[in-house]
Amino acid sequence: MKRTFAIVMTLLTVTTGGLLLAQAPRSAEAQFKAAQQKEEVEGDLKGAIEEYRKIVAGAGTNRPLAARALVRMAECHQKLGDADAQKIYERVVRDYADQKEAAADARARLATLQSPAPAQASQTVRLVLTGQDAFGSVRGSPSPDGRYLTFLQIGGALAVRDLKEGTSRVLAKDDSGSFGQFDYSAFSADGRQVAYGWTLRAENGIRSELRILALSSGESAQPRIVHRNDETIRIRPFAWTPDAKQVLVLRSLKDGTNQIAMVSVQDGSVRVLKSLTWNYATMSLSPDGRYIAYDALSGDNTSPSEIFVLAADGSRETMVVQGPAGNGSPLWSPDGSRILFLSDRTGNMSLWAVPIEQGKPNGPAELMKADIGRVRLQGITRGGTLYYLVSGVFRTNVYTAELDAAMKATKAPVLATERFINSNSAPTWSPDGQYLAYLSSRGRGAGGAAGSTVLVIRTVTTGEERDLPLPQAAVGNLAPSPRWFPNGRSLLVVGVVGKGAGYYRVDLASGHVELLHAPKGISENGGLGIFSISPDGKSVFYIASIDDHPPWVEKKLVRFDIDSRHETVLKSGGAFMSLALSPDGTQLASARPGREGGLIEVMPAAGGETRQVFLATGGVGLNTLAWSPDQRYLVFVRPGENASNVLWRVPVAGGEPEPMGISMTGQLKSPHVHPDGRRMTFGSFEIGASEVWTLENFLPARNATR
Repeated sequence: MKRTFAIVMTLLTVTTGGLLLAQAPRSAEAQFKAAQQKEEVEGDLKGAIEEYRKIVAGAGTNRPLAARALVRMAECHQKLGDADAQKIYERVVRDYADQKEAAADARARLATLQSPAPAQASQTVRLVLTGQDAFGSVRGSPSPDGRYLTFLQIGGALAVRDLKEGTSRVLAKDDSGSFGQFDYSAFSADGRQVAYGWTLRAENGIRSELRILALSSGESAQPRIVHRNDETIRIRPFAWTPDAKQVLVLRSLKDGTNQIAMVSVQDGSVRVLKSLTWNYATMSLSPDGRYIAYDALSGDNTSPSEIFVLAADGSRETMVVQGPAGNGSPLWSPDGSRILFLSDRTGNMSLWAVPIEQGKPNGPAELMKADIGRVRLQGITRGGTLYYLVSGVFRTNVYTAELDAAMKATKAPVLATERFINSNSAPTWSPDGQYLAYLSSRGRGAGGAAGSTVLVIRTVTTGEERDLPLPQAAVGNLAPSPRWFPNGRSLLVVGVVGKGAGYYRVDLASGHVELLHAPKGISENGGLGIFSISPDGKSVFYIASIDDHPPWVEKKLVRFDIDSRHETVLKSGGAFMSLALSPDGTQLASARPGREGGLIEVMPAAGGETRQVFLATGGVGLNTLAWSPDQRYLVFVRPGENASNVLWRVPVAGGEPEPMGISMTGQLKSPHVHPDGRRMTFGSFEIGASEVWTLENFLPARNATR
């Protein structure tokens, strides 16, 4: 038997030996190409180094392959700024002199490393603006010379900051009373004009306009309306062409389509270059006006983002940066030789650049600044100074507090969890009180794009926690609390996928996520989807915008019956800040803004007349209304002293409210009293100061043309 086996193995070796020898070079070449893919396309330099290392170790007598792999490995080390690059180049020159091409390449790179670098100032990071003006610059941009920065003032005016003089002035404000809203703005190439989006409520829904003002205009100057179209619900200018005859915009239509387009400054005509369906994009126009760089998701809302270059005449398109990392916020360098972008390909968000020639990539992406953080790129000046915004840090936490029989706190609130501090929100007790569910944000993507959100189920007695992934972006830090189905086996959450938001049922046993309803009027940029679920688990009560009206203008209160999939409008008109269904499912409490403060009202859950419970001077916070388990009280949040928020309770039957002894800085959200009435949970939300920074001398000398 052993002899037979040996003969068979010998025959197999003889007959297949030639085939194996023939395949070996192809396998090695495929391995080399895979390493190149990791280096050049994915930008995973450390991963590529390991792949090249394996190729060298397994090359054996294949010296050409080993030499090539060593040179590529050294290049990766060089991009990372590692001293190992020089050692590897020296090894190639010393040990692989017979491989003339690789040795010559290594010698040339050694000469570059060993010779003095051209005189160039070191990278400089500088804080240029902080406070409210910086916060408002999230939709602003710097002028080409870097002197001015547009921003939105508190109250809605479009303003400009003179960074040299340290002064601010209003550029345009709305005196029409039309509930208009200023949007993003962009300077012309000569810095003399500003284009901006203006969104307002029209008779047939939302309408957005592209407007232009001279920088020298006073606040009383009338802007010139360049584009107005009833189908355009949002228009965002990104850049002007060098001749100032066209503005590059992203145009959003009522049907959910987003278009990359050029708008004529002279007659307002629109030339559509590309439709992105629901995909939103950030864009940049090359200095010569020939190419447009933009980012887009490669598939659904959870896919990696990629960067493309589109010819300005729409004739051709090239992918220049590919996943699997999050890549976004493309920005052309002043000389047009590179596209800057943000990427988390190395684990932390960093600034990268890919060389471009004739609209196509001309080499691998290079690291410009490591660990730049979660920032928004605002623009780059002609001199190569990059402006970026560090938004106020969101700090969201979940707390619990003990209550006495009168619903007053007996102790100071404590953190409900110490995992992912400053990233947790929207708590809610299970029907039996044994579990606490809350949302936890796990980072954000390139350019501030939404990151992952998980649903956490915490066992109250043991503190054990379980994470369940959710649909992309559970509507951010202000998301309403999940709602438990009465059997305690699943929860209802709001999530954003594709064109808008929907209500999803999450099965706790399997983790399966099922879309139950995607109502019209709730979108990623619209209402927050405030909702409650009936005690029998058969109906969802929620707030949505009326038709296409802006969410801050008119809303409706809707009941959705899950089995029949039928919607019933219970109340229309006005704004709703909070919504809470009574424990027995018979009454709906809501909080709405009024002339003198926040109105807390109660109405039958089946529909009918509302009854005012309390008028809260100073207003009622968003997502801040809850019932006591015995239905005698409504819990709400109102402003306190020194920017604090205070929890109050008011009798449902009417009467004077009383503070509950819980006060915190920032905003209090999502209060929920435990079924036993002796504990409660709530979320806190704080925003740190926003800051505008500049990065200088980070581009190669030939790019920073001053």
